[in-house]
Amino acid sequence: MTRSLLHLFRLEHIRHFMTLFSSSVLGQLLTLALAPVLSRMFLPDDFGLAALYLGILSVIGVVSTGKYEQAIMLPREDTAAVHIFRLVLLLAGVASAISLMVVLIFNNDIAAALGNPLISLWLYLLPLSLLIHAAHQAALFYSNRTKKFNRIAKTTLIQQVSTNGIKVGAGALQFSLNGLIIGQIAGHFLSMLFVLVNTIKQIRKVNVPLSLTAIKQQARIYAQYPRFNMLLSLTNNISGSLPIFLFTRGFSAEAAGLYAFGYAFVFRPLSLFSQSTQQVLSQKMIENHHHGKAIYPTLKKLISRLLLAGLIPFTLVTIWAPNIFAFVFSEAYGPAGQYLQILSPWLFMVLLTSPLTFLHELYFKQKTAMIIDIVYLVLRFFALMTGIWLNDITMALVLFSGSGALVVGYKMLWYMQLARKGDKNKI
Repeated sequence: MTRSLLHLFRLEHIRHFMTLFSSSVLGQLLTLALAPVLSRMFLPDDFGLAALYLGILSVIGVVSTGKYEQAIMLPREDTAAVHIFRLVLLLAGVASAISLMVVLIFNNDIAAALGNPLISLWLYLLPLSLLIHAAHQAALFYSNRTKKFNRIAKTTLIQQVSTNGIKVGAGALQFSLNGLIIGQIAGHFLSMLFVLVNTIKQIRKVNVPLSLTAIKQQARIYAQYPRFNMLLSLTNNISGSLPIFLFTRGFSAEAAGLYAFGYAFVFRPLSLFSQSTQQVLSQKMIENHHHGKAIYPTLKKLISRLLLAGLIPFTLVTIWAPNIFAFVFSEAYGPAGQYLQILSPWLFMVLLTSPLTFLHELYFKQKTAMIIDIVYLVLRFFALMTGIWLNDITMALVLFSGSGALVVGYKMLWYMQLARKGDKNKI
């Protein structure tokens, strides 16, 4: 048994996963430990406003880079990856300038359309957040490509510690401004600064001259990313933020905040776990794919293990979430636990599927993935609108969770089919 464990930890991809996952766990433990404190410092409306800001950022952040940051992983030569890295920063600079002009001209109209006038002030910070987001993502993908997993782990910790520390500080000082948004922006900036500075130092050693011609060439080679991946990510992010947007307009900022609080309680650690898994798995699978090795058996084993690992925690959440939330976070957040109960089947399917989402890129099936996500977005929109039309948030969440579980389940089967067919073609 001991020898088996030692052998397991000698495997490169397991070591890398543990490096990333351990930092994610530490960060999430801090977040969960401070959640009862933050829930007593801030109202559900505050969480709703913060969720609205992050929802807007997640949507326009996709467009700002054309999703070219994902292409950093793919070239065989590091010089090409450096050109793509610079392309991402260039596109983000242009997008940030355009967004600033839009916000300056249409600020009040945008706030009115979103249904929360308090977002007006924070819209002016969106251009800065766009730059931070793009630089952060580009540096992370380049670090992942070059197996700098310790750097990625430290970046995660810096973001979690600084974000939570600033939120608590802002709450304790009773800022008139939303301390949740301040903490989010500041924490993101500090973690971006760390990973970007170290990545630029690394890139300088490669000594690749700045060339707009080479950057344009890489933009053409990986044109499928803005054509398909950008649209895919855009529909995916709109889909993820849809409850925040629609609940804010259809119900209230409080309803949006309760949804965001309950959703984040499970999805945030879940997404970090999935991100850690995918960062290591994608690098390993792409490498195996280039060397003609089978990847389906590994994916099948991964899903089986995720199924066993998630079954008990999700069962407990489904049964006792409302009581847990009311006791730990105060009675005001009890409804967030009820929302989480309803969302659990969908979130469980997300746990099983999210580490596999790079496969459509590996097999160049971005167009099919985009079609699936457009269908997903439409189904979720009508699910939520049905609940809003009936003035029944429970019905909205039931339809939202049910449609989500079905589509994500279908995507998981599709990913596995892609891997199985890909392995057969190698024989």
